[in-house]
Order: sequence, then structure tokens, then C-alpha cells
Amino acid sequence: MPKATVEANTFLKKRVLGASDLTDSEKILVTKGSTFYVTEFSPDRNQHLFLKLASPMTAKDGKTKLEAVYAYDPHIRVEGEEATQAVKLNVPYASQLGNEEIARAGEIWYDWRQCNTTSNTMLANYLLKGELTNRAKEQGLPEPESIYMRLVAKYGDTTDHDAQTRALKDLGIESYFSYTLSSKDVLLSLKANIPVAAGFAYKYDGHICIIVGHDPAKKVWLVHDPYGIRHGASDNYDIGIGGAFDPYTYDTMQRIFWDQGGEAGWGRIVTSIKGKPTGLPTGL
Repeated sequence: MPKATVEANTFLKKRVLGASDLTDSEKILVTKGSTFYVTEFSPDRNQHLFLKLASPMTAKDGKTKLEAVYAYDPHIRVEGEEATQAVKLNVPYASQLGNEEIARAGEIWYDWRQCNTTSNTMLANYLLKGELTNRAKEQGLPEPESIYMRLVAKYGDTTDHDAQTRALKDLGIESYFSYTLSSKDVLLSLKANIPVAAGFAYKYDGHICIIVGHDPAKKVWLVHDPYGIRHGASDNYDIGIGGAFDPYTYDTMQRIFWDQGGEAGWGRIVTSIKGKPTGLPTGL
């Protein structure tokens, strides 16, 4: 079981707010050098960790018991095998550049606007163990996206999340797109061996990539970006260069994933594959 050591006097908090903004029933004072055990933990927004305490602790009011809390990351050290165990899913990478450019309802799907389709192609091809690649070869089409984009085009534009959901359903993948995913939710999916097609803040229209891993020791998330290598949280890119397993720091994720105009954590959760439930929750 992971063990947490307190590196500086701090509060365990019911919500990610400054301690002065919380009532005494919403915070626990812990002192430097003290230790406790947790059953769950994950990185969260604003340099915080989510912690589920192995044994509930009493809040500052002397009576309220808290079990699910947040702590300021620099003040807490979590140790144990789970604390350093990385997740890296072997998802084949695909670039959106060079994709077929098709027309639907008079609008051309230029490759520069196919990030959603390419990211969901990577998701589906991985979950279906290369089925889209095989179908493309059988039909003489250039790449897996050529199969998948034709499914999406039956239902709507490449940027339409509902059209993507329906196209995935045609392949036997039940899923939904959420705008309120926490880091805990993303980790839950990764640990179930399911990547997360995710929306990131980018210029005015946003951008879709696929989260394929997490390394708690290095404090990074691993992202397949179909457009290339992004320079941190900026809008600058090395277009068409790399993009596979790109490490996004916690700070970068905070800026472009968990801080999007009042909404946070845009991403797709897969609930079943070919009729087999994944065990991931609905309604996140």
C-alpha cells in the first residue's frame, strides 16, 4: 500500500482551494515528518494530488472524518511500487498529415482539420488489434484513417464528437465524450488498457490528441499528437515531426487540458468493445 510522507506542514483538503478558503470541516492539518497510507492517488489540477486515505482522518473541526482529499504536491511524497509505476500503451502512432481529403456536404476535410478522426482511428485500431489496418489493405485504401473517415462522414463532420461516437459504434466500440474528466478518470482508463482521445486548448478551435500513458516518477503524461511535436502549452509546433509518446508535463496538462474556459478534461471514455464491457463508468 502506498505510503505518504509529509515534507512540510500542510493541509489535506476536501476541495482544491486555498486552505483559507475552506471551513475547518474541510481540511486536515498534517505536520512535517508525519506519515499515512493511501489506497488511491493521482495527480490533479493546480499542482495537487488526489489521495484516498486508507483510514479516514479527523478534520480541523475535531469531528468531521475525511477520506478523499487533495494535497499540495510539493508538500507530499508518495512512496511504494504504485507511486513509480508507469503506464505506456503500445498504441501505433498515426499522423493526420497526408490523410485523404474527402468532401462532405460541400465541405472538404483537409488533413490539417482531421485530428479528431486520426486520434479516434488510433484508438479504434488499437482496441480492435489492427482491424482498420487490415480492412484498408483488403480494400486497397492507403491507411486506416481511410476506412474510419468514411464511417464518420455518414454521420457528420470530422469535428463532430457525436459523429465520432456513432462511427466507433459501427465498429463495435461503445463510448461517450465527456467535458469533465479528472486525472483519476484518465488514469482509470489507461490502467484498463484503453487510451483516451482527448481535447486540448489550441488557438481558437482546439485540438484532439490521444493520451497513451503516464509516468508518475517523471511527472508526465504521454501523448500521441497527430499534428507533430507541440512546444509545451504554446500554440507552436514542429509540424509533422515526431508526435509519438510526447511527454506533457503536469504543468502543460494543467494549462491545456484541465483549464479550458470553465470546462475541464475533454475526453472519450470507452464502455464496451465488441459487446464486452470495459468496466469504465458512465456519466463522467
